Amino acid sequence: MTVYRDVEHGVVRAMTLDAISLHKGAAWQNKYKPDGWHPGKSDNPCPLDRMEQLAQDTMTRALIRRVLSPLHWNLLVAFYTVSNTAGLQQERAQAIQHLARVAPGKSHTLFRFKCVTAWAVETLPDGFMLLHTWDNLDNPTPEKTLYRWRLDMRRWLREEMDKAFHSAGIVLGEAGLIAQAA
Repeated sequence: MTVYRDVEHGVVRAMTLDAISLHKGAAWQNKYKPDGWHPGKSDNPCPLDRMEQLAQDTMTRALIRRVLSPLHWNLLVAFYTVSNTAGLQQERAQAIQHLARVAPGKSHTLFRFKCVTAWAVETLPDGFMLLHTWDNLDNPTPEKTLYRWRLDMRRWLREEMDKAFHSAGIVLGEAGLIAQAA
């Protein structure tokens, strides 16, 4: 049975379970269709009701966690988890720490941690984003090197995220959960 329109839809729904609302919109919102409206890509192909969809999203999350490598799982957790509870904040923080530990390159631990955090968390204080605060104060690194490290780290994170989605796509496709194979 087709549940998700594509891989990204399935992964994002599975990773953002805690942000999904089971509340229905107001009656007029469900009935209103503007002139020329046609169902689009954003429409969910899933024939399940809201509770069944939530259960399916939970099973999809468990499936993805079971089959992805720890690196790819932690990438998804760090990037997509909505940190609205202490438990989720802790899960996200652990994922960021894992990514900082396994990231390639010659940069030091503080730089890796702050770079992964800046990539994963959408809203940070402006002071956090100052690149020089990511460096060791005892032995400063040249500015060009800091920018190169950040570029390399972002490239690595983007490439690994693509690999995570590819792996998840294979699994979800084999399970028959995707409407159109990527």
